[in-house]
Amino acid sequence: MNEVTGPPADPAPRSDGIRRLLEDRRVAVAAAILVVAAVVLVAWLVSSRDDSSDSAKQPVAEPVKPVALSESGLKTLAGAVEEPIYWAGPQKGFMYELRRTANGSTFVRYLPRGVEAGAGGARYLTIATYPFPDALDALEKVAGGKGIDVPGGGVALVSAQRRTSVHLAFPDVDYQVEIFDPSPERAREIAASGNVRPAG
Repeated sequence: MNEVTGPPADPAPRSDGIRRLLEDRRVAVAAAILVVAAVVLVAWLVSSRDDSSDSAKQPVAEPVKPVALSESGLKTLAGAVEEPIYWAGPQKGFMYELRRTANGSTFVRYLPRGVEAGAGGARYLTIATYPFPDALDALEKVAGGKGIDVPGGGVALVSAQRRTSVHLAFPDVDYQVEIFDPSPERAREIAASGNVRPAG
């Protein structure tokens, strides 16, 4: 007489375990990104204080080394600091490398998956923000009427030395923006798109 066996074991517990593991990993990655964003924010805010009473002295920013942030991490940081950090909007499958130099310039570089912050090479879309008093007037003078009107009342000018770079300036903003892309056509398209704006 054959032994009667019950139905096969339910695979659900294994699926649930895998699902929980994946969720735990997602939570860990999200938490790590938030921690990195918080650390950068604290460094940014502390280093941005100008303790000098000499108003004629140019403020010097503490450089921030390249750090990869998610879209939400970049927006959170940009919304918490006084100076604007321009970018070209979100792109699926990319992280956003943020870097600041000692003169207060910031750079947001679009890094595809698998590329770490600080990686060498000039192969990626980069949006730079430079402190620049009366940036719009200065750029219009350089453009000499040959600038490109962009949404928001701004002006764009393709670099005469490097066609892969387009410079932008906006009304009442004391910062100049540079868009770099390996493709000159794409750099110009991004400049005219209206997507270049502060991340915060």
